Amino acid sequence: MEILFLLVGLVFLAFGVAIVLFEARARRGAWAVPGEVIGFSTGKGVGSGAPSYHPVAEYAGMDGRQRYLEGSVGSSSPLGAVGDAVTVLVQPDDPEKAVLKSSLTYVIGAALALMGLASCIVFFAVFRATTFSIVGAVGVVTWTAYKFRGSIRERPMSLQAWRKYKDAALRPRVFTDASKAEIPWADPEALRTAIDNQRKANRFALPILLIGGVGLLFLGAHLHLKTGMFLERAVRAPGVVVEMAANHSSDGNTYAPVVEFEHEGRTYRFKDSISSNPPSYRTGDAVGVLYDPDHPRDARIDRGRWNKAVPILIGGSGVFLCLLGLWILKRRPPATSRTPS
Repeated sequence: MEILFLLVGLVFLAFGVAIVLFEARARRGAWAVPGEVIGFSTGKGVGSGAPSYHPVAEYAGMDGRQRYLEGSVGSSSPLGAVGDAVTVLVQPDDPEKAVLKSSLTYVIGAALALMGLASCIVFFAVFRATTFSIVGAVGVVTWTAYKFRGSIRERPMSLQAWRKYKDAALRPRVFTDASKAEIPWADPEALRTAIDNQRKANRFALPILLIGGVGLLFLGAHLHLKTGMFLERAVRAPGVVVEMAANHSSDGNTYAPVVEFEHEGRTYRFKDSISSNPPSYRTGDAVGVLYDPDHPRDARIDRGRWNKAVPILIGGSGVFLCLLGLWILKRRPPATSRTPS
């Protein structure tokens, strides 16, 4: 039901904001020192078991000692190359606290937050405060809270232990010459294979992302303009849901309300453009209708301030895909890349 959009949206929004705040806190009061990428370490990708490659930068700490910083963000293909100049942000009061100066963490956090915000917007656009929907929403929230509380009881963790776990998972690791051997260096052959695979994938991914992003951007702009023109001339009328029309697809069925309303003594019927599963409406529900008095068959359900939500979401998705494509183009692996010996 619609409440899932809100729950998922809030989770993504919370994680995105937490990532941005964590990165901002790690940079607060830090000193910038020059560094150089000398190789890549390897770890396991979350949930996939595939290797992820983290940049390892060499730099001179505030005390003059050489240190090696393993970035906290990894990817299936190396971001950058050996020999790249980087900036390391070091905490002056703790030489073991350092981060790579990069916008990637902020990009990831912002992307997650925007995905969560979009999901929340969908919830507010389609949610209707009826007895049935409120009872269902309360039931889903209660069940989710119960399962979450049960998982906490199975694996209790104090606040201090949680902070240590969070630091271990998100905080970059700093090594010295004495502990440099502990760095899990990536296999050079596997590293070259990952770079080649990423270069081949980019040949198809980049055009798809850019073309798809531009297409969605223009579609969102067109729908936004069309919706604005419609709202300028539309009038309101009461309507009633007379049936739920099923839309069949390979992913299952969704249901769109079919609404009837009257104009100058004649009855008109239309199917709403938004469908969902479970249905957002039930037969017999009263709804507000917006329609063109010159063309009454051009009608839609009045969702108030959310009438323009769909064009904005489509256009926003297009902007996101374009930015992602441009970022991949900028970070495209070079034709040759050195690996640590």
